[in-house]
Amino acid sequence: MSRLLVVGGSGQGRQVIDAVRAAGRHELVGVLDRALAPGTVVAGVPVVGSDEAVAEAARATGADGFVVAVGDNAARAAATARAVADAPTLAVVTVAHPAATVAADAVVGPGSILLAGSVVANGCVVGAGVLLGINASLDHDGRLDDHASLGPGAATGGHVHIGARSAVGLGAAVIQGVTIGEDTVVGAGAVLLGDVPARVVAYGVPARVARPRAPGEPYLGLG
Repeated sequence: MSRLLVVGGSGQGRQVIDAVRAAGRHELVGVLDRALAPGTVVAGVPVVGSDEAVAEAARATGADGFVVAVGDNAARAAATARAVADAPTLAVVTVAHPAATVAADAVVGPGSILLAGSVVANGCVVGAGVLLGINASLDHDGRLDDHASLGPGAATGGHVHIGARSAVGLGAAVIQGVTIGEDTVVGAGAVLLGDVPARVVAYGVPARVARPRAPGEPYLGLG
């Protein structure tokens, strides 16, 4: 059983800790979060340092892997890059809740997080550091590029392609064959009937582009 550090101690971190425990494949040895004092306990796991000191924490705890449990896609990508640079010998661990379903021929990249009830269907390709929320589903032959996300209850039809760091919000629906560009946000409850370009915000039923979006612009909690 490998020894795992969880980078991020907020709500996403607690969800990942729950998924790791449920799967029973890793021993949780610490949480890293610069906003929390060492010794703080997150879902039963102690904070052992800052997310900027992964190698130091790994030496102290004997960890051999880490997962970045940060909800914001650009922030998760940046935190992963920092951790890999700081601790290149550590494994970037994929976490899948046992109640997630992954087809036998699907590919899931390192550092991805599949929460309870999520589905990755036949022929899908999920990149590195991707996040599938509770009950999110990627239908057959779909593609989620690195650090993209499907929010809780979001669903796609077949042959959908979602670009790097793009987020499809809670309960949104994307019909088959649609392409979403990188760094785009599709709002909660949207119904997306056609392609959406990179670096925009789209929402509504049917969804329409509302405005441009700068890469890295915060979006969680905005609906």
